[in-house]
Amino acid sequence: MTNFLVTIDTEEEREWGSEYKDHTHYTVENIKWLDPLQKVFDKHGVKATYLIDYPVVINKDAVNILKNYKDNHNAEIGTHLHPWVNPPYEEEASVVNSLTHNLPIELQFKKMEVLTNAIADAMHEKPCTYRAGRYGFDSTTIKVLEDLDYTVDTSVVPFREAKQSYEASFGYLNSIEPYRLDYNDIMKSGQSKLLEVPLSVGFNRKVPAILEANYNGLPNIGIRRVLSKVLDIDMFWLRPSYANLHQMKQVSSTFIKKGISFLNMMFHSNELMPNGSKYCKTEEDVNRYLKQLDDYFTWLNKNYSINFVTLKETPSIYNT
Repeated sequence: MTNFLVTIDTEEEREWGSEYKDHTHYTVENIKWLDPLQKVFDKHGVKATYLIDYPVVINKDAVNILKNYKDNHNAEIGTHLHPWVNPPYEEEASVVNSLTHNLPIELQFKKMEVLTNAIADAMHEKPCTYRAGRYGFDSTTIKVLEDLDYTVDTSVVPFREAKQSYEASFGYLNSIEPYRLDYNDIMKSGQSKLLEVPLSVGFNRKVPAILEANYNGLPNIGIRRVLSKVLDIDMFWLRPSYANLHQMKQVSSTFIKKGISFLNMMFHSNELMPNGSKYCKTEEDVNRYLKQLDDYFTWLNKNYSINFVTLKETPSIYNT
């Protein structure tokens, strides 16, 4: 049986390409658009993990919606830190500092403590699972999370290379199985209490181990193009805004046949609101997005034995 997670960055709307300088005017109207998504989850038995940030948790309407999902729809509420909209605001506002791992550890802790306490107060339950906004995660954050009693992180994206020097790079991790983090290198298994549950990123078909290990070093123009066009070998995220239905089926089948124990689909809450993100501009786009998810879960349950779990349930399964 394959364990399956859906982890959703549940956050504000923002202007794409902005410089992360203003923390005063962001809205969370997209949360009001989540009911059709939750209905898809209920239909297929999906147990969603909504990872919420500060603008969401201080909005009463958003909290009421999400608390209902937690209390009545088998959902979990976890934590998602966007430093630029999360007090205290002690850092210089910049693109670099929008990534949590670039902040001093003391400031990381302060922001995480504020957010953790706010979620605990709003949801009447302390969160224990986390994903860094913009995947801004490295070993400096491990102790912060442990000190706040977190048990699971899901910030690591296998095969994802940093495009800028200030970004986190996960390029040489080519496994999506959960593992205990190493205190010095988040790409290695170690002695941390924190369980890493990477996002599901991988190939659409079985490939030789040497290709899997060296794929990131291949030039985009050239060998990768030949692999795609001639051999139909591509890499996809298990993410509906990045992969179509056929591609999600392909990558899921490859993982399951390989014996991967956990699949971790991710997306953002604002993708379910027209013009809430760059992925769905119209209500028609949103409806297509929902249908893709509905069709995917119908296919998944029909063809495989699936155990839908929340993120906080993964350590007990991992340890068995």
